[in-house]
Amino acid sequence: MSDVTSLELPVAEVVAETAQACSIVFDAELDYRPGQYLTLRVPSDVTGSVARCYSLSSSPLLGERPRVTVKRTDGGYASNRLCDTLRAGDVVEVLPPMGNFTPKSLDDDLLLFAGGSGITPILSIVASALHAGSGRITLVYANRDPESVIFARRLAELECDRFTVTHWLETERGLPTVDDLADLARPHLDADAYTCGPAPFMAAVTDALKALDVPRSRRHVERFASLAANPLTAWHPRAVRPFGPHR
Repeated sequence: MSDVTSLELPVAEVVAETAQACSIVFDAELDYRPGQYLTLRVPSDVTGSVARCYSLSSSPLLGERPRVTVKRTDGGYASNRLCDTLRAGDVVEVLPPMGNFTPKSLDDDLLLFAGGSGITPILSIVASALHAGSGRITLVYANRDPESVIFARRLAELECDRFTVTHWLETERGLPTVDDLADLARPHLDADAYTCGPAPFMAAVTDALKALDVPRSRRHVERFASLAANPLTAWHPRAVRPFGPHR
């Protein structure tokens, strides 16, 4: 990654999605595929900066400004700083879009599983496939309670004869078990499956799909590989600055 050139993206707005999640909308053009992510440099008074990966929730096919969505984590330095301090007019330094969590064809039938903020790349895939594809799309979206559902209104607007959503709320039904997830997946065994969310959720979905003999080639799980190589040591950007207009 030593030859990777970082980008400086101006912030157009920061949108509150739920009490615990916000979207950062950039006033910039990006070349990316549905389901990819950005690695953001977040200034730190302790280490100079930290790197965090956040998926693009916008679609590259709809003329939207590129947007990443961030959910706060308890004690999470970067997520809380981004949601609390970032403002329109600030500039964020990022690595170019990365990731292979993207459909081979938008015409394929898709079975999508999202847990919590795992909806972020899934929304990009859904909106893109509905706009430019022809397949049927099924989404299973698990959250703790109704207030935790990120993009609830947008998903409702997108529902149609090609796209259906099943919401699974922990407060109403408990955590989804492997058997529960297998039951939801069983009618869609010919679709390519994409899963993003907390590790236990992704593991349960994987076990459910394995139990249904869905081949490995049609099971896709999102993992942020860019951090495995420690991009803060391999990446050679300009000097780290606090958020604010960069010149």
